[in-house]
Amino acid sequence: MSKASYRARFRKVLDHIDAHLNESLTVEELSAIAAFSKHHFHRQFSAVLGVPAGKYIQLRRLKRASYQLAFRSDPILEVALTNGYEGPESFARAFKKEIGQSPSDFRRTPQ
Repeated sequence: MSKASYRARFRKVLDHIDAHLNESLTVEELSAIAAFSKHHFHRQFSAVLGVPAGKYIQLRRLKRASYQLAFRSDPILEVALTNGYEGPESFARAFKKEIGQSPSDFRRTPQ
């Protein structure tokens, strides 16, 4: 399989992830979009993007959340829920771990 074909398959997967961030995304679903077996997809996704699919999805959701915190006035609970977190505590832990600031600190002074 050519590099261009791999890139096209992964571009299709990344576009799907971006279009469906509000939904539950599974490796099974994403591997079907890429037309790979689940195990091959998981290995290739990590090799191509440097992180597993689940981590990539989490980072995309946190990026969207950081935009919402910086440029919108939605309550933090709403930002957490719309980005796939069960509540503000799990969102705050993940946000602080990846971004280095709590969501409320980021909203006041984004770094």
